[in-house]
Amino acid sequence: MKGFTKTIITCICMLAIILIPLPADDLYLRFHIREGGTDGYRIYYATQADPNFSDAQYVDSSYDERTGNITFKLDASYEGSITGIRLDYPPKDDMVVIDGVSVNSGGIVKKRISLPDLFYPENYLMVNGMNLDTIAERETVCAQTTSNDPFVVFGQEGVNILSTGFSHKFSTKICIALLIALASVFYGKDLFGRKASEEEKS
Repeated sequence: MKGFTKTIITCICMLAIILIPLPADDLYLRFHIREGGTDGYRIYYATQADPNFSDAQYVDSSYDERTGNITFKLDASYEGSITGIRLDYPPKDDMVVIDGVSVNSGGIVKKRISLPDLFYPENYLMVNGMNLDTIAERETVCAQTTSNDPFVVFGQEGVNILSTGFSHKFSTKICIALLIALASVFYGKDLFGRKASEEEKS
């Protein structure tokens, strides 16, 4: 009966840890720049509350010279509310080559994005001030930009790809639950022969 009670308590603790919702972590969009400028990128976003792209709703990029990535941080409060995304390139004559995009949250890579899927020409709502060329077999997107406000407005598919993946630490909760289960299994077991050794001494 004692063992059954312990099992029930352990199961309740595990379920509580797994099922209790935790706040989302921020989302990090990382674009790997193989060629071209690395400063001056910006993401404008539209939301259900404010469906327009404006100076009130944007995120500037940061550049990591070690990895070659530009990163946009989307606050956790945006989860489920983003309805539009516009990616602005630096306003200058340049050739920018992107050969990798990933979505990160909670300290892990949530997904690596296929560039041909993200930059699918028929999904663009608008392209301004540049020419985009997707090379599917090389997983690259080349942008010939100009000084005339270069940007691309993604369609709904691109918005869904970029704005989902906020972490709720589910993997962490699973690990904690498993540790509780292991602790319950090994609780009271004489793993190192201490009981036998104490009996010999007595």
